[in-house]
Amino acid sequence: MTGAMKVTFLVAAILGLGCGGYGGHRTAVEVSDSLKSIQYLAPTNVASDFARTQFMRADTNHARQAVMLQIRLLEQLELADKSFHARELSWAYTRLAMVEEAAGQTEAERRALDQARARDKRDRFRSKDLTDDELRNAVKVLDRAFDNL
Repeated sequence: MTGAMKVTFLVAAILGLGCGGYGGHRTAVEVSDSLKSIQYLAPTNVASDFARTQFMRADTNHARQAVMLQIRLLEQLELADKSFHARELSWAYTRLAMVEEAAGQTEAERRALDQARARDKRDRFRSKDLTDDELRNAVKVLDRAFDNL
């Protein structure tokens, strides 16, 4: 084997290890990030489904408690893990506003809609705020979609 071939094989081996190591590291980071998001999938979905069910079938008191449970869970997860962002919080606050509306609590409804709008704008980088009706309609569309599953 000549010296030129040895150098060529050495350079190819170094390039292969470097590119493979970089690609493998990126893949490992992506898998790790997806596993982090999966660990929150079950508890957030259970709380969301419970709140939705209580909203549709229970009295306003139980529906409010269920939505507040969902909101507290999502907020606690955000506090515990800074990489977790609860994008569902805007919908949860909107659902809370809908519960408060049904209970005739206009001030509480307004506060919940303001919180929903603030979360929606922060999480989805919207240039304009959604109206109250747009927020409510989004939750209704999501509910219909879950009912069809």
